Order: sequence, then C-alpha cells, then structure tokens
Amino acid sequence: MKRNTLIITTVSALALIGLTTMAMADDDRNDDRRGWCQKGGPNGKMMRGHHGGGMGFGMMGGPRFMKDGKYDLKLTPERVKEIMEGRLAWRGNDNLKVGEVTTDQDGNIIAQLVTKDNSLVETFKVDPKTGAQTPLR
Repeated sequence: MKRNTLIITTVSALALIGLTTMAMADDDRNDDRRGWCQKGGPNGKMMRGHHGGGMGFGMMGGPRFMKDGKYDLKLTPERVKEIMEGRLAWRGNDNLKVGEVTTDQDGNIIAQLVTKDNSLVETFKVDPKTGAQTPLR
C-alpha cells in the first residue's frame, strides 16, 4: 500500500511540474513576476512570490498561470482525489485521508479531508480548470 502511494505521489508531482513548466513557457517573457522577487524581500533577501487567491491544502494556480485564458487542467473528482492522496502520502501523515470528493452544481470539485475515523478536518473547493484550491469554512 505504501509503495503504491509513493508511486502515485511521484507521478502526480512529476505531472504537476510538467504542467507548470509548460504554462510558464507560454508566459510573457517581459513579465517581472516570475516567482522570485527581482528586488528581494525583507532585509534584501530573495523570497518566493505568491500570486493567486487559492491557498489551502497545497497551492496551485494563480493569475500568472491563467493570464492568457488557455489554461485548463480538466480535473475530475477522481484525479483530484489522487492528487490529494499523493500530497498526504508525501507529508507522511497517516492520521489523515481524503474523504468524499464530488462536483457541485457550479462545476467545482468539493473534496473533504478527514481523519482515519472519518471525522471532518477540512473541506476544499477545487477549480477544475486551474486547480486553485480554497478551504470552505
């Protein structure tokens, strides 16, 4: 079981890296918002720039990746469940698991993070086009 989870995690991570790399290749070459702040962060240190509102269980998406409107991951509830299970496996928390993953009436994917005894920890809304995730509170 742990071996399969590790394989799924690795494949998911590689797929996301590939998608991100392809999206960045199409990005405007004169754009100064390439992830690293050009002038540095507080005290002159370099810092990772975060663009986008979808913070939650991991982060993906944001305006930088969706600028041209052609970015569509076509995520399904099954795929979102695989990705979230991979992230949990990567973090090594055996007390959590992915619960019910469904689609709402607006087309967004709703995923639940639960404990091993099925107690709800958090519910996330995932945009199937961008992968942006926001907690539902």
